[in-house]
Amino acid sequence: MKINSLVTSLLLIVLLEPAIASFVNTEQDTSAYNRPLIHLTPNVGWMNDPNGLFYDKKTSLWHAYYQYNPNDTIWGEPLYWGHSSSKDLTHWEEHQVAIGPQNDDEGIFSGSIVIDHNNTSGFFDESIDKDQRVVAIYTNSTPKTQTQDIAYSLDGGETFTKYDKNPVIDVNSTQFRDPKVFWHGDTDQWIMVVLKSQEYKIQIFGSRDLKTWDLHSNFTSGYLGNQYECPGLIKIPIENTNEFKWVMFLAINPGSPNGGSTNQYFIGDFDGFEFKQDDSVTRFMDAGKDFYAFQTFSDNEKDVVGLAWASNWQYANVVPTNPWRSSMSLARKYTLDYVHQNAETKILTLIQTPILNNLNVTDKVEKSNHLLTKNNTIITDFGSSTGLLDFNTTFKVLQGSGSNSSPKLEILIHSQASNSSTESIKLGFDTSVSAFYFNRDIPKVEFNSNPYFTNKFSTYVEPAHYFENDIPVYKIYGIVDKNIIELYFNDGTQTMTNTFFMSEGNYPHQIEIGSNVDGQFELQSLLVRELNK
Repeated sequence: MKINSLVTSLLLIVLLEPAIASFVNTEQDTSAYNRPLIHLTPNVGWMNDPNGLFYDKKTSLWHAYYQYNPNDTIWGEPLYWGHSSSKDLTHWEEHQVAIGPQNDDEGIFSGSIVIDHNNTSGFFDESIDKDQRVVAIYTNSTPKTQTQDIAYSLDGGETFTKYDKNPVIDVNSTQFRDPKVFWHGDTDQWIMVVLKSQEYKIQIFGSRDLKTWDLHSNFTSGYLGNQYECPGLIKIPIENTNEFKWVMFLAINPGSPNGGSTNQYFIGDFDGFEFKQDDSVTRFMDAGKDFYAFQTFSDNEKDVVGLAWASNWQYANVVPTNPWRSSMSLARKYTLDYVHQNAETKILTLIQTPILNNLNVTDKVEKSNHLLTKNNTIITDFGSSTGLLDFNTTFKVLQGSGSNSSPKLEILIHSQASNSSTESIKLGFDTSVSAFYFNRDIPKVEFNSNPYFTNKFSTYVEPAHYFENDIPVYKIYGIVDKNIIELYFNDGTQTMTNTFFMSEGNYPHQIEIGSNVDGQFELQSLLVRELNK
């Protein structure tokens, strides 16, 4: 939840929660300029941090709440919890506003939702299914203080009643926010991780009933930036073992190495009272600029699933979309594995896998054992593209024999020429520095001149493995959805998430793969697909 100083409230047309609820239009116009098809967006208004993510076992619905201003396309108070749900994490339906403030200068800031199966809170009776005993824990923000409050739902998360003895935690601070709560079975208690944001301190509390909380410990570590936000703590399985580790997630803003906001994580153990890191390493979740405020879904026992806000506070309020601003990342499945950082060292690393369910493949192009040359590029021309494409390739980097000192493989995503001029974004691999680079510069779009909308990125990626004669092999999966691209390198050992903005009427339509040298890149496999909902 962004807050540097509380600002004067905007003049609002709609002030009361019932009026807001009736205002929401659940039918989303996916043809709107730049609106992604499968990334969650609000129908109208402003959205930022994901909140209260949970899975309803009774209805098989995934619920996502989020910071929401339904009356403008910029961040501003009063701030609400918006609400959407999905059966598959790619098709979303918007609901009425879930929780709203009492006054115009208040905000229902970030938080989480738990399912109180055993009714530890006493809010429920036997008429409420055990899998739908929904309790929200959130920050109530006013000009004078930030406190942790709770509310409960008797209808599966559609509407909420605020606890009449709120707040449940008040430490007399204006920078105390973003509670993430979960049940810790080994110690038979609820755990809350919450931030003393500008003291760089994650506080760990425990409770038996969600109402009375005791401070257990503090965790202080990581890349500082200006302030900490949106913590999380969850155990994640290690691939190909029966083991797991606890992972602490933490967002920073501003002050990211890439500029603005980003997410970091730490791996260790948690005993119900204290989190202890395994090492002193700060790991970043994503190499792009549009991945922030990451949270995981609660009450999903099968996999660890989470998503993030796909924007950056340096420019989120001014991106060229209307009548909404911001989207979430795709939901991703999370595991841990030991990954080579270099030839001699492996470290435990977060593996991220996109969740893509119930999508239609309307066209595709496949290649195998294809040697790229300067005059032998691959162009996929999909005649009916809706702006939703993906590509998956594994390639070898062969020994070069030419004089080019910087051999490159490039993947260009072109728009259709609706404005008589094609626009493109570019992903490439440069053998001279063994790095991937990405360029989202589209000069015709005025917004792209924003100095904080960084156009070029790069990231070093260790080869996925080596072929015979020490030939390095790399893997890339990318999904492009109208105005956002998510890149997954080497089966998700690294990711890069970025938004981009083409001219009005233009959207991704064609993928071109080529090289500036002859015979140095061999595509072992390539699959490019045109997708639709």
